[in-house]
Amino acid sequence: MSKKIKVTLPQNIYEIIKNDISDFNMTSNYFMNYIFLNLNDKYKNFKGNPAIAEQSKEKSSIQFNLNKESSLIYYDVLRDNNAQNESEFMRSLLIRYATNPKNKRELFIFKESVERINLAIKDKKNVYITFNDDRKVKVSPYYIGSSDLEIANYIFCYDFSEEKYKNYKLNYLKQVYTTSEGAKWEDNDYIEDMIKNFDPFLSKGQVIKIRLSETGKKLLKTIKINRPKLISEDGDLFEFEASDEQIKRYFSYFFDEATVIEPIELKEWFIEKYENALKNLKK
Repeated sequence: MSKKIKVTLPQNIYEIIKNDISDFNMTSNYFMNYIFLNLNDKYKNFKGNPAIAEQSKEKSSIQFNLNKESSLIYYDVLRDNNAQNESEFMRSLLIRYATNPKNKRELFIFKESVERINLAIKDKKNVYITFNDDRKVKVSPYYIGSSDLEIANYIFCYDFSEEKYKNYKLNYLKQVYTTSEGAKWEDNDYIEDMIKNFDPFLSKGQVIKIRLSETGKKLLKTIKINRPKLISEDGDLFEFEASDEQIKRYFSYFFDEATVIEPIELKEWFIEKYENALKNLKK
């Protein structure tokens, strides 16, 4: 029978752990064993800010079973770390993990894929990426960058199936396989510019015109996640440098407080979405 461990955590740390397990598409048992196996010794330089954990008075518990690999080294690890209390040792590992920024936590969890991609970038080789939905694509990887708010990491690459440059979220990956094929580097100036001015939405040069109400203007100042780059403002007319996807994600929260003026295809997308929503409400 495998050993069962129960760890009590400050509520804010518990919420971070549970959210990461969900966002990174893992089971609780896999995640907890991964932390134990990878954070106990090899990554002692992966340091968080334990003081953050003391801000929460409420507590919640996580229970898990040691897998076979963890069981083989469990007591050796406790002894090597002079751990007097099993739960307290695991608690310290989880707090060290959770008090890092999310993008850094993500790089740690997906370190095997990150290492393979970075090696492929260094050697200028193509890779096959398999996603969580089992979709598989061949890409030339160039860079792993994070969003401005350090929430997520993205792989900047050229997708051969779509024949264009793409950014894929790191946490969508399930497997990475490196090929012997040389990567596509014909547009070196463009690639270097994208790396230097990394943008998860690849929105450089794309201008979107939007009309905002007074409430919309307040929302623009308040909502920071995925906020597009503002180019100009003239009364209620705003111009942004952004991709269609970024505008869809960001301004969908604004409802009738924001109206897309250009491009017309994007405006029609919003019209269709709101018309479908209205039809569903009337059912």
